[in-house]
Amino acid sequence: MKIKSLVVALVLLAAVPVTAFAGGFCCQLNTGIGEGLNGSAGAGKVQMGVNYSYSRMEGFYEGDSKLGLDELLNDPRFRKMDGVVPESMDMTRITMTASYAPVDKLRVIVSAPWVINDMKMYMYMPMTGKWSLMKMHQVSELGDVTVSGLYRVYQDRDIMPLTVVSAGVGLKLPTGSYTEKNSKGSLIHAHMQPGTGSWDPILSAVLVKMISPEFMARADVNYQFATENHNGYEFGDTFALNGNLDYNLFEFMNLTLGANYFHSEQADDREGKYNGNLPQRLTDYAGYTGEDSIWVSPGIQIIPFDGARLDASVQLPVYYYAGGVQQVTDYRVLAGFSYGF
Repeated sequence: MKIKSLVVALVLLAAVPVTAFAGGFCCQLNTGIGEGLNGSAGAGKVQMGVNYSYSRMEGFYEGDSKLGLDELLNDPRFRKMDGVVPESMDMTRITMTASYAPVDKLRVIVSAPWVINDMKMYMYMPMTGKWSLMKMHQVSELGDVTVSGLYRVYQDRDIMPLTVVSAGVGLKLPTGSYTEKNSKGSLIHAHMQPGTGSWDPILSAVLVKMISPEFMARADVNYQFATENHNGYEFGDTFALNGNLDYNLFEFMNLTLGANYFHSEQADDREGKYNGNLPQRLTDYAGYTGEDSIWVSPGIQIIPFDGARLDASVQLPVYYYAGGVQQVTDYRVLAGFSYGF
């Protein structure tokens, strides 16, 4: 499904802050762009933040059909030489973000994630006709740094605005390693690498609106253009559309409820260096990538003191459509702290 023209039109017309969000293996989206209604980009303002994301992956989908692990272990597509089926994956990101407003209404943002990936997988042994469970060596390294800018293109009034529209551009840099190897000297699964090895432009926008003294609505859209890395791998473009409603329960506390849509194009392992052309390897085959998913995200925000904010939420999938057979995210836990001055 090609939606570039639609997304570009949306960005030119309206709405988005950007969240690190993905469903199955497409876990590389991380722009670091974000803005709240009261986070005015007044000249000289600085904001620092740290965000934590933990994703647990156990379930499987083929198209929109849910599959069990036993089904895949008995599937003749994978019971072959070099057959691999993942048992579970844990993906953790700890992202440091800093932003600075050099002029009024413009914010420049830099975000740097530390990536921790763990995977257990079954490898097929054709001599015995059985599967052997193995644990991949943990990946724990710096991921891809993102540099971006967010500019307020509209606000309905200068002081305490009720409606704010911002637009942003960014670039994901290939700072994270994309050449990590296993004990046999082969490249590990491309989506388990700490980095992508590609320079990826990003377009974004954000709409924030105060509905009443108790309710605030936010909408955001983000498109990341994937490019090919030096090993001939391209992760596929990604698109995220998010909506949030915040309710001010107490002066220091907000309740939040979000709805999220995520789309990823299919990846391409043109040179086959990541085993992306071997369909018996469920973790590696490029034909088993690309997805559409819908999520709900309940959460809470706490303002402990002036300029500071604590956020916590959980993302739960309500719909998946996976390209081919994929292990998908069962849930994601998010937490963060930011301080502006």
